[in-house]
Amino acid sequence: MSSELSKPKFIFVGNHRCLDFINTQIIENGRPVDLIGGFPNLVEWLVKAQILNSTDAKEALKGWDEPHRKRIFEKAIAFRAVLRDMVERIAKGKSVQQSTIDEINKMLSNRIGYYELIELRGGFKVRFHAESNKAIHLIVPIAELASDLLCHSSLSLIKKCENPNCILYFYDISKNHTRRWCSMNVCGNRAKVAAHYKRHQHIREK
Repeated sequence: MSSELSKPKFIFVGNHRCLDFINTQIIENGRPVDLIGGFPNLVEWLVKAQILNSTDAKEALKGWDEPHRKRIFEKAIAFRAVLRDMVERIAKGKSVQQSTIDEINKMLSNRIGYYELIELRGGFKVRFHAESNKAIHLIVPIAELASDLLCHSSLSLIKKCENPNCILYFYDISKNHTRRWCSMNVCGNRAKVAAHYKRHQHIREK
């Protein structure tokens, strides 16, 4: 698998895999950068996000012809745009549009599988076996993540990094929910440096 995949630096700062998927679009040196530039990058992200195991990833990379791979990649990117618009609206305190819900449901409808009853020590559990024999099945887990975000998260804690030049989102699980930056090592430090420079510039001008 490694011979076919490039190695983009994926960012996992969102505290939710749906937001991490949206965050595969970044701003770098003032320019937009897409960390998922093709089908191999999509598969690699799914592995890094622990959605796809390495065996299934290898099968995905050799299982479909190039036109099919290109079509699934384009569907994934289009779906990411839908999810980005969704969290952008949420972060601004706006409601989720019905068209977004419809798109998520459309993607969820591709899930095929069956439930299996398993006996455990002292009890039973039901496990769902998802089929993954079609390329579209690679994207379905992302729709499931989006559903989980909407159903089980406090939407008021979905935030955009306060750096106006950053387009990353995160789920704020910090104490008192005061997180402001995608990362203190990146945008947080930049804000500190800028504030420090502004203070000293003001002192010199007095």
